Amino acid sequence: MEKKNLEKLLHDKVTGLPTIPLLFDDIKKILMEYNQVGLLCVNIAKYSKIEEIYGYKAFDEVMKLVADILESLLGGSLREADVISQLMISGNTFSILLSPPRSKTELTKEDLAKIKKRVSSKITEATRNSLDYALFQKFGSYVGSAILNYDKNVRLERQLYTALEEALQDSATERQKDAKKRTEELKKIIKEEEIYSLFQPIVKLPEFKIIGYEALSRGPGQGEFERPDKLFKIAYQSDLVIELERICRKKSLAAACDMKPEHMLFLNIEPDSINDPELRQIAASNLLLNSYLTPERIVLEITERSAILDFSSFRSALEYFRALGFKIAIDDAGAGYATLQSIIELKPDFIKLDMSLVRNVDTDDVKQQLLKALINFGKETNVKMIAEGIETKAELRTLLEMDIRLGQGYVFAYPSEPFPEIRSDALTQPISSR
Repeated sequence: MEKKNLEKLLHDKVTGLPTIPLLFDDIKKILMEYNQVGLLCVNIAKYSKIEEIYGYKAFDEVMKLVADILESLLGGSLREADVISQLMISGNTFSILLSPPRSKTELTKEDLAKIKKRVSSKITEATRNSLDYALFQKFGSYVGSAILNYDKNVRLERQLYTALEEALQDSATERQKDAKKRTEELKKIIKEEEIYSLFQPIVKLPEFKIIGYEALSRGPGQGEFERPDKLFKIAYQSDLVIELERICRKKSLAAACDMKPEHMLFLNIEPDSINDPELRQIAASNLLLNSYLTPERIVLEITERSAILDFSSFRSALEYFRALGFKIAIDDAGAGYATLQSIIELKPDFIKLDMSLVRNVDTDDVKQQLLKALINFGKETNVKMIAEGIETKAELRTLLEMDIRLGQGYVFAYPSEPFPEIRSDALTQPISSR
């Protein structure tokens, strides 16, 4: 009974996988017969801040997903006899014990390189198809490998953990090579200002009147740098956030100069950029002075890609912009655990309700109740609520019945060059409202 309890304790509760100590007997048998064993380490990168932004439950779900993906590879990219485990309970690293080769006397580094490439590719493909876009952009995994050649004079456990350290270091090397390559690509984008702006309308409901546009930055081409989440993910890793945001802001303001005087501009701001001297000089910039744009027409939309560490200092910075006439919005409310504190501490003029709350709201009672509470909060505190990511007329009808007053999403218009009107088919079916 005690042995069973111990084995239970050595299984990860989230993934259900065993941890390395439970594999000692299997590893010993292989080494006694073949004198070597191959190891892979799959490191789910902590830099992605999935846990910090979305909470530990979201990170647990990602770990469970990766465990399921790895197990699905058995009999395909991995052999049926390979054994998948976790390095430690509640950790962020998987280990794979590779079964002995059928046709060769030993594994080679070339063999491991091929297996690493297959496994890494399968993880990327499967997570892209399974995770929502924002979460996938924050996901990172790197595969390392090592070969344990058995030495009868050294304790097995010590040999095993030395090999695991080697595989982990190999995964870190893969990450460093990947990061260096992407940093150089981002530096080139910033230097050559290869950023352009699209706009998506913010719509007053139920009148279906455009009150402003959110400026959405895009990178070059159709590759991985086109989307802003990818751009800023690499920027945070490379300490280039302020430099990237300066280009995004410059391009957005330039593109918005011809916006109608009655429309507001929603401008995304990273928390790390709030004290950027160039941002503080925005009101006196030529882009504003030579256009219809005034601070009163600009809403600084605070993203949650990075956590706000010092709310007192952040509030002081916001007061500077408020005194100039700028309004403040909090983006992606409901997507991360820090949103409620941001609302309480920053007292925004607008709250943008994350698309995760809006998606399928017409069939989800829990989302409806949560949104009703947030909408009522907005009425009581005079904070304007904007429902983001509305894609279907069914979602829109439900939100109108809940008395939402501002909306944004594909149902109205896709992000495009300045300045898209509401789609002509947005009202082809009757939409109810209070």
